[in-house]
Amino acid sequence: MRQSISTRSQIERVSHAKRLRELEQENDLLKLLYSDLLQKFSAMKDGITRRAGVC
Repeated sequence: MRQSISTRSQIERVSHAKRLRELEQENDLLKLLYSDLLQKFSAMKDGITRRAGVC
């Protein structure tokens, strides 16, 4: 019985580590998407202000 608890614990740790890696990858992707959107928004804002003659 002791061995099955240890094995179960190891499986859970591996599962949690795998999920953590997946979440870290997803987080990295979201950061890239956010950065891209921020860059596009900034470019659009600059274009609108130039067209309006504000700056």
